Amino acid sequence: MSDALVSSETVLRLREARDRLIDLLGLGETYPVRDLPVPNERLTVAFNSTAEIKVEDSEKQVAYGLRDKNGQAAGAPATGTGDTLTLTTPAIRDDITFAVHARTPLGREADLLMTATVKVGLDLTLDVAVLPVDGATPRVVDFGATVTVLIPFSQDGVDYRLVRFPAGDPPKPDDMAAAANDDIVSAAGASVRGTGGPIQLPSVPLSDDTVLRIRAIKIFDAALTRPPQTNLLAVRLPLFVRADPGLAVAADPGPIYDFQAARFARVGKAAAGVDYRAALCPITDAMYAQGAAASPALVAVPVPGQPDALIRLPPLPSADAGTVPPGFAAGGDWQAGAGGDLRLALPPAATDAIVIVAARKTHSRESGKFVSAVWLRQQAALLVRPNPSPPLVLTVTLSGAATDGALAVAGGQPGVYYTPRTAPNGPPVQPPAYIHQTDPDNVAPYKGVGQLKLEVDFAVARDGQPPLPPVLAAAAIPVGTTLAIQAMMAQSRVAIDLAAQAVIGPAVNAALQAPLVDHGGTAHVLVNASRAGDSYALFREGAPADKPDGAPQDGNGQALDFASSPVNEDTVLVLAATSKAPIRVQRRSRLSVAVRPDPKLTVRARDDAIPSGQTTTILVEASEPGVAYRLMAGAAPVGAAMKGTGATLFLPAGPITATTTFSVTATRLQPPDASITLAQTAIVAFKT
Repeated sequence: MSDALVSSETVLRLREARDRLIDLLGLGETYPVRDLPVPNERLTVAFNSTAEIKVEDSEKQVAYGLRDKNGQAAGAPATGTGDTLTLTTPAIRDDITFAVHARTPLGREADLLMTATVKVGLDLTLDVAVLPVDGATPRVVDFGATVTVLIPFSQDGVDYRLVRFPAGDPPKPDDMAAAANDDIVSAAGASVRGTGGPIQLPSVPLSDDTVLRIRAIKIFDAALTRPPQTNLLAVRLPLFVRADPGLAVAADPGPIYDFQAARFARVGKAAAGVDYRAALCPITDAMYAQGAAASPALVAVPVPGQPDALIRLPPLPSADAGTVPPGFAAGGDWQAGAGGDLRLALPPAATDAIVIVAARKTHSRESGKFVSAVWLRQQAALLVRPNPSPPLVLTVTLSGAATDGALAVAGGQPGVYYTPRTAPNGPPVQPPAYIHQTDPDNVAPYKGVGQLKLEVDFAVARDGQPPLPPVLAAAAIPVGTTLAIQAMMAQSRVAIDLAAQAVIGPAVNAALQAPLVDHGGTAHVLVNASRAGDSYALFREGAPADKPDGAPQDGNGQALDFASSPVNEDTVLVLAATSKAPIRVQRRSRLSVAVRPDPKLTVRARDDAIPSGQTTTILVEASEPGVAYRLMAGAAPVGAAMKGTGATLFLPAGPITATTTFSVTATRLQPPDASITLAQTAIVAFKT
């Protein structure tokens, strides 16, 4: 019926009040108001189900009832309340239009102008939503997650279930025989019966992108001899499922690799349509958990001959798995899964690392494609054997036909213990030498402790400098001895024997050209019959960082001459011969150089002139320790000699009776003996 037949609520209330007043005053008898709103929405109910007809703005005390097409009463009547009234139809088996009959308390009757049409069948236009209703769009869920579908206004007596059709909709969705082949995704395959109100349909765990459909089925009583009715609701609910994060991740063929060997991460049963990429995080010292109890936060890697290496796993990054997170490095490019095991190539083995794997999935929807990415939950530890050919240098000082018992180890791989032993099966030198490494959290200071030690339980760090190379107490090692060296990663305890061995070569045939040199002069060290397999360098003992004193020279079978920088005090020069073998052995010879006293010290008199018979003092500035100074007047000594202190010396002179020129002799107190006369003199004049 047309809305033009319906008056507004205000008009209806006024007319109702007018009619009640006419009836009350006996001025006449009124008929029911006929133009009440009866919502004429298309009502669809299942076969043999009832429907509810709404009468809005019903008149108080007026009886309302439904009439079928034959004018017969249908269903129970109800009395108006002044508000919306609900009339329930009998069970409906065919499409039908109901008239609404109204009767006043005085007996005046009339049909309302508007009618209500009810159709029999399944309502395929119901509103449907995935909970929560205000969820993000597109709806993306984790692998294995379930969803719940809400039907706010279900049809009473109709069964609903979730289904999907990966190959496309069935050609006859209303065929009950075809419905038996549905891919049902309702939880436990169960259906939920409609109530006329809201119902919820939970799903099974989802593993692939899915378009959910809802099948409606109406089963009739056997007495009705009516076949079941079915069809698919019109709504489509696309769901997008992230990649499976539960796939196994393992080191391949690891978990322990040779240094710089090829290595892989293996993803078990990598899904087709998903791309995978590994990311690597270096294992720091703090991540090792030696002696800790086993727990899910630790991974244990079997190490031959040693306890398992226990490593604390880092938390999976919270960042988008489609990008490489801070602290990690990409292991390679994305690789597509194909349903079987997938090997992801990684950079060559250099350091211990934890590998995590990202799974990226591309989804398609009507508006275009988009990507989701997750981290696989399982992590794998990859350990690396030590570098078999490190730039290792062993330094010994020879004393006769053997070393002096100290063995310095430098230049190895950071974070590795090196243990020498006499080849092939001699006892190892203990403790081993550890090569320090920088702290990854703060690369400015160096890890470890410096080599300046007081007593046995106190150490002073070398602030801002790397620790000195460790020096092992190896006892005297005869010249010609071959040393085998084991390298062990300090944290994982993965060990190998270095392929090369070290040989303690012969002593260097070196000598000073002269054991005593002038102050500020140059000392020459001569190497006789240098060896072609050695490189030679001159050092000054105690110089920072072993800086060579002059340019190194390669041996050539001939004599080599090394000149020192100017020498101002007694010192020890070290002539080092370093073999050019894979493991270099540096043999050192110590050569002591003595220096004559400095002749350039300032000499002056305290008084330029003094009266006859008086005394004075001659000053020698910046006197040298280890040198005795004596005042001379001509060839005659004046007073006793005095030892230098590094400060000004005061040599007494006098009494004098005439103008006198004083000189000073300087004599070494330690061998070799040397004596000089300082260049400057001091004149004291006679004062009358």
